[in-house]
Amino acid sequence: MGFRKLTPPADIRDKRGSQLESLLYSEHIVTIEKMSIGGDGVARIPVLDRTVVVFIPKSAPQDELKIKISKVEKSFLFGEIVQIIKPSSHRREPPCPVAFECGGCSWQQFSESEQIRQKELLLKELFQKFLPQVQYDLAPTVVSNQVFEYRNRIQVKHLHTDLGYFKSNSHEIVPITDCPIAEAPIRAKIAELSRTLKPTADLKKYEIKINQDGQVEHYDIGSFGEGLAFSQVNNYVNQLLVEQTLKQIQVLLPLDFSGLLTELYAGAGNFTFALAEIFKKMRIEAVELNHRLTHAASEIVKAKKLIKQVTFFTTKVETFAFHHPLSSEIILLDPPRSGCLPEVITRIAEKNPEHIAYISCHPTMLGRDVALLMKISPQYQIKHLQIFDMFPQTDHFETLCILSRKL
Repeated sequence: MGFRKLTPPADIRDKRGSQLESLLYSEHIVTIEKMSIGGDGVARIPVLDRTVVVFIPKSAPQDELKIKISKVEKSFLFGEIVQIIKPSSHRREPPCPVAFECGGCSWQQFSESEQIRQKELLLKELFQKFLPQVQYDLAPTVVSNQVFEYRNRIQVKHLHTDLGYFKSNSHEIVPITDCPIAEAPIRAKIAELSRTLKPTADLKKYEIKINQDGQVEHYDIGSFGEGLAFSQVNNYVNQLLVEQTLKQIQVLLPLDFSGLLTELYAGAGNFTFALAEIFKKMRIEAVELNHRLTHAASEIVKAKKLIKQVTFFTTKVETFAFHHPLSSEIILLDPPRSGCLPEVITRIAEKNPEHIAYISCHPTMLGRDVALLMKISPQYQIKHLQIFDMFPQTDHFETLCILSRKL
C-alpha cells in the first residue's frame, strides 16, 4: 500500500499545519478491508508512524483501488475512486444505471451474499465495541426473496424539470424515470410523473406509495407531512420479522398469558395486533407520539373489537414511561433510528421486567442502548439476536434482540 502525494493549494497547505489536511487531493493505492455503517468501504493509509482510516463510497470489500482524498476530518479521511486496479470477486455492475450517482443505494455494486456477510460483521463489531463481555449467538440472517422491487414506498424530489433522488451528501437531484428497488406499480408511477409533472422553481418532495387498498398514490409531503410513513417499506421481510418476534415471545410466555405487555414506539400497531391475535388474554398498552398513527390504530382496535384488550396512548414515550406503570413482565421496543433516550432505557432498567424485545433499525443505537441497560441491570442476558435484511442493496437492516433476566 502506497501513495503519490499531489501538491494541494496553498490555503490548504498552510491551514493549521495539520498532517491530515496536507493529504487533501493526494492519491493512494488501497485495499478495502470491510464496509462501514453509512455504506462506505474502509481502507487505511500510512501517515508517519500510524495508519489513518479512509472511507470510500461505492467501493466493494477487497477492491484494490487508486483513490484521491476528497475530504479531511480530524482523525479520518474520505476518498473517491480514481481507478479500480483489481476489482473484488464480489463486485458487479450495478443493476441500476444511476447507482453510482444516486444517494439511495450504497451497496448495489457487490453481491447480495456479501451484503449479508458485511451486515453480520457490522453487528458483531458493534456488539464487541459496546458489549465486549456479553455472550450471545447470532442467529442466521433472515433474507428477502425479493432483493429488488421490494419497497412499497419511496420519496422523490422535484425541482425545475428534474424528478429523482439527491446525490450523496448533496442537494443536487439525480433525474430518474425508474427505481429498481421499488415495487413494480411504483416504478410505473415514477415514469408517469417524470413525464407529467409541471416544472417547479421550488423544491418539492413527493411520497409515492402503495396504500392499504393496494393502489398507488402520490402526494406532496409538505402538504401531508410524513403521514403513515413510519410503516415498514418491505412487506415481505416485515411479515417475517413480526412472525419471528411472536415466535420468540411464545417461547417466553404461555399462550394463556393474562398479564400486561407495554409496547413503546408502537407506530400504527405493526406488532400490536399480531400479538393480540395470538395472546387472546394479554393486555397491551401501546405508546406512539404520532397522532395519525394512533388514530389509524384505534380505528383497527374498534373494528376488531379489542377495546378491552388493547389501548393506544398518543404521547412521548419518555413521558409515558415516567408517569404510567410499565409492565414488570415484558416490554417491547421499536424505536426510530435515533434509538431510545437514555432516560427511557434507565426507566426500563429500573422497572426490571422479566423480558425485553427490542426491534432496532440502527445497530449502533441498539448496541448503545443494550449496553446502558446492562450497565444498570447486569442480570439481563441476550436470548435471541437476529438480523432481518429489510433493505437489500443498502447498508441498513433491522435487528431483533430478545433479553431476559437471568434465572
